[in-house]
Amino acid sequence: MFTYHVVEQETQSNRHFISYIQIAELLGRTMVLTNVGESGVSWNKDFPFDFYYDVDELSKKFPKVKFISQHKFQKWAEERYNKPDVIHAYLENSRFNPNYTVHDNTPYFDKLLREYKIDKFDLKLNNSAIFKRIHIGLAANDSRIGQKNDELKKFLATELESNAEVMLITHDVIRGPMFERLSPIPYAHHITKAASKLAEKLKPYIAIHWRMERGQVNLMPQCAKGLVTYLKNISLKTGITNIYLATDYPLIRGNKAQSRTFHRIGKKHRTAMKILNSSFNVNTWVSTRALDYLRFYPIGSKKLKKELNGGGIQGIFDKLILINADYFIAGPEECCRFNSTYTYNIMETRQELFESNGIIKNIIDRWEL
Repeated sequence: MFTYHVVEQETQSNRHFISYIQIAELLGRTMVLTNVGESGVSWNKDFPFDFYYDVDELSKKFPKVKFISQHKFQKWAEERYNKPDVIHAYLENSRFNPNYTVHDNTPYFDKLLREYKIDKFDLKLNNSAIFKRIHIGLAANDSRIGQKNDELKKFLATELESNAEVMLITHDVIRGPMFERLSPIPYAHHITKAASKLAEKLKPYIAIHWRMERGQVNLMPQCAKGLVTYLKNISLKTGITNIYLATDYPLIRGNKAQSRTFHRIGKKHRTAMKILNSSFNVNTWVSTRALDYLRFYPIGSKKLKKELNGGGIQGIFDKLILINADYFIAGPEECCRFNSTYTYNIMETRQELFESNGIIKNIIDRWEL
C-alpha cells in the first residue's frame, strides 16, 4: 500500500500516516514508507522516511505490518517485467453526510499523472486500474478525537479488498484519525538526540511558541511588548534566564517563513522580533547551531538548504524542545494562531510529563496583550 501524498504539515501528516498503517494492517498489505521533507509526507520529497521517523520503533508499534522504503518499492516496480496492477482509493468524509458510499473515480487518473506524476513509478497505470472514491461518513473530523470504529473497518475491508498488487491511497478533507487515536510516530534518533542535548544545555529554560501567521498584523509590536513583560515577570519570579523561541518567523535572513502557509511577512512582524531580541538573549535552532550536524549527513547541501529554508525538520526539533521546557508559553488569540494540532500535541505530551516526572512546571501559559 502506497500513501503517495499525505495532506497537511508534519504534525497532522504523522497522525494521518498512522491511519493508513492501520488500513494496511486491516488488509494485510505491506506499507510503503513514503518520503518526507519540508514538513510533509509525499513521494516527491527529498528524504527517506527515516530522516524524520524511527522505523524500528514504528515496527514495534505495528508488529503485524511489513514495511518497505519508497526507494525499495520503486526499484521493485522497475525490475518487474509484468508491471504491478493498481487500485486507487480516494478517501473523504463530511460533517453532514453520515453515509458510507463508494463511487467510480476514474477521472482522478488525469490528476494522478498531471499533479502527482505517479507515472514516475513503473506501475500498470492503464485502463485496467480501478479508481474508487470512498466516503467514510462523519468519521475523522476532529484531530483530537479517535474512535474504535469497527463498522468503518468492516466497510473499508470490503471496499478495499482487491487482487491488485499495488494500492495507491490518499485523501483530501479528512482532519482526524479514522480509527483509534494512537500516539504519534516516534521521531528519528538523530533528532531526539540533538534535542535532548540542547535541552540539557539550556535547562532550566522557558520556551515560547509564537506562530505569527494568524495574528493581527497591526498588533504584532504590542504583542511583543506583552511577551517581554511576561518574560521579565516569570524570569524574576523563577530566576530562569534561558529562553528558547520556536516561531514561523524566518530566522535566517532572506529565508521563507518557518511555515509553508505563512506568506505575508511585513514591517510589523520585523518590529515585533526586534523588540523581543533587544530585550532578551533568545535561543533558537539557528542561534544554537543545534542542527549543524545535518551537514555531515549524506543528503546534499542543496537539499538540506531547501529543507531548512522554510518549514522542515526544524519544526520537529522545535517541538521536542518545547515539550521538555520547564515553562511553555504561547500567545493570546490576537497575536498568533491560537489553536493548532502542533500546540495541542505539545500540551498533550507535557501533560503526561507534568503528571509523571515533576520537572515540568506548567502545561501551557499565555502572555497577555
